Amino acid sequence: MKKLLVFVLVFILGAGAGAAALIFGKPSLLSHTPKPVVEALPYNPLTAIPVTESGIQSNLGSSGHYVSFNLEFDVALPALTAQGGTKVEAAGGSGTGSTVLDAKIRNDLINLARSTPYHEFTTSGGLSTFKVQVKTVLESVFGPGTVGPVYFSSLMTQ
Repeated sequence: MKKLLVFVLVFILGAGAGAAALIFGKPSLLSHTPKPVVEALPYNPLTAIPVTESGIQSNLGSSGHYVSFNLEFDVALPALTAQGGTKVEAAGGSGTGSTVLDAKIRNDLINLARSTPYHEFTTSGGLSTFKVQVKTVLESVFGPGTVGPVYFSSLMTQ
């Protein structure tokens, strides 16, 4: 009985010390704030930053088919910097200036392509639907109303 009482007492003290470390430790896990979401920031084509994401390839939702595309779009500078991106100079620069942000965009676009069936690309208006879905994915990253028109500089399905 004495061993059980000691075990319970040590367990309670350990749990209390762990909770105190989570709450009052440096950095506190409870005080972590995520990156700010830029909401309803108006897109202005005069101040927008061009972004190119190239070499995106994925299998499509149906077996045996894949898509490969390069994507170009403009994004509002405050939305880009709020997500960790930087202004990339026009001299051969591409992407957002952040490898983490580029990877997130590519991953989200690959997930979109994997859920898109091949027949969507071959039907009338299918490419326009895919373009709208791509813009929705980009606005989920940067915030609503922060992304300008989306263009495919190349797109191939097979």
